[in-house]
Amino acid sequence: MLSAQHRDIVKATVPLLETGGEALTRHFYGIMLAEYPEVRPLFNQAHQASGAQPRALANGILQYARHIDRLDTLGPLVGQIVQKHVSLQVLPEQYPIVGSCLLRAIREVLGPDIATDAVIEAWAAAYQQLADLLIGAEEDVYAAAAATPGGWRGARRFEVVRKVPES
Repeated sequence: MLSAQHRDIVKATVPLLETGGEALTRHFYGIMLAEYPEVRPLFNQAHQASGAQPRALANGILQYARHIDRLDTLGPLVGQIVQKHVSLQVLPEQYPIVGSCLLRAIREVLGPDIATDAVIEAWAAAYQQLADLLIGAEEDVYAAAAATPGGWRGARRFEVVRKVPES
């Protein structure tokens, strides 16, 4: 449960995220992709190399921290994230991987003087709140897709039965 004290601590880290968010997310991806190679296919490696993916995540984390008291203002950003996650078939069981790597990156990048136990606890609670929000929204999209005529859930094999040249 995210307490008022947790929210205050997360908001207090906003200046650090403004100046060092990309360094944090680059370190995060380094940890996660090295220790959990099974998630590598979920990430566009060209975007990793160019820095676009770490930049996008840094911006998302910053926006979340800035608006942690008013999550409703994050609707468009959350919608984009949910659609991307659903298109990649991100699963609820993958969220703990991200959470543990993010907390480790916070601790390692900010160091023990800034990333105190209280800061890590606050970010752990904040991450869990965000993960729960995304998992719930993604489940709604997965369920709606499965409920449509001809819809399905998860990966599905298709067979090409005919090719028709049209030009």
